[in-house]
Amino acid sequence: MDKAYQFIQHFRKMMPRIKMFYGAVKSNDSCMMLKLAAALGVGFDCASPGEIYRILKLKVSPQSIILAVPTKTPEWISYARQSGIKHATFDNICELKKIKQYWPEANLLLRIRVHADSVYDLGKKFGCDFETEAIDLLEEAAALNIRVVGVAFHVGSGCTSPDSYVMGLQQAKLLFEHEAKAGRKMEIVDIGGGYMSDKIDRIDEVSKLINKALDELFPDPDIQVISEPGRYLCDKAFTLYCNINTVRQVQVGDSSINMLYLNDGLFGCLRYNEPWHTVRRYKQCKEGEQCEPVILWGPSCDSVDRVMENVEVMLPPCTVDDWLVFPNQGAYTMTLASDFSSLPEPRIRSVISQKLCEKIKESEVFDSDDFFKQDISEPLPSSLPPLVTQSKVMDSNYTLKA
Repeated sequence: MDKAYQFIQHFRKMMPRIKMFYGAVKSNDSCMMLKLAAALGVGFDCASPGEIYRILKLKVSPQSIILAVPTKTPEWISYARQSGIKHATFDNICELKKIKQYWPEANLLLRIRVHADSVYDLGKKFGCDFETEAIDLLEEAAALNIRVVGVAFHVGSGCTSPDSYVMGLQQAKLLFEHEAKAGRKMEIVDIGGGYMSDKIDRIDEVSKLINKALDELFPDPDIQVISEPGRYLCDKAFTLYCNINTVRQVQVGDSSINMLYLNDGLFGCLRYNEPWHTVRRYKQCKEGEQCEPVILWGPSCDSVDRVMENVEVMLPPCTVDDWLVFPNQGAYTMTLASDFSSLPEPRIRSVISQKLCEKIKESEVFDSDDFFKQDISEPLPSSLPPLVTQSKVMDSNYTLKA
């Protein structure tokens, strides 16, 4: 928890004007991560009624939530409205017509597409074209008497082109000017997320560009600027520990290689292998031990369940008594885990320093039993289902021989 706290505070230090909205909740919705963000006064970018429900249960104000998915079903729109949410995004005429019917008093942000170099290009799915669509959508909203209060953009997850944020702000400025000439006022700029997460200072370079662009383009302090860091806040705060249930040696060409079968895999937290992801053996290498290539398999019976297939994994010799450590596993891991083959999700052990505990434990979002002394050497509860005892079973012609 201290690691997530450090990243939140560093973000605020580097971009003090920007109001932080944890975005997305979908990156990591574990209980203590959400509570920590709420306790520190972070807003929330929600993308579904389920996420809205979870955040409101933490006693967060609906006005601290933005429904930041540009395409929504009528049911979703009605749920957000009835929950007291005030702001949402849109990027097409179809969405405007739904908003007019189901949420006419909504405060909308027009989401534009900004080109960037990123691991995941969200512009393929969301965001209108600045040159050919944005003005028409603003005029359509005005004709429908729908209030557009700002502009939003997202450079994509894992962005490696910091100047893309500046481009987005420049385009937002032009749209602000268009609305001002038409007698309509916009007051919010949402610069999205996309920040790299493997080091806390990853935002230092881009923050200088963003701060400078804000000073030049949006000097009015009444213009609210928000950002939706998700991966940046949670990724480094979580480490995945997997045990090895089988070591099997196979022949590959002229050499042999060990295949390690783990208790997590493609259908769990290890679905995506990002460029910054690594793995190591928990036990320190002894003198003279050499690393060797290995193949990592998940626990399911599916042959696609191979972990880190796109890279060469090098580890020292491992046995079934060893554990493997996967750092930086806080973003888009647990939230993407499925219940395929009834495989269990990993147990989470939250760790917090006494100093941070004293600072946040009085917040309303925490329950009385959230903080307690525990022996961290004590094993976590088993993830096995309870045993089924049957006094009577159905007759079957397909029983196996004893």
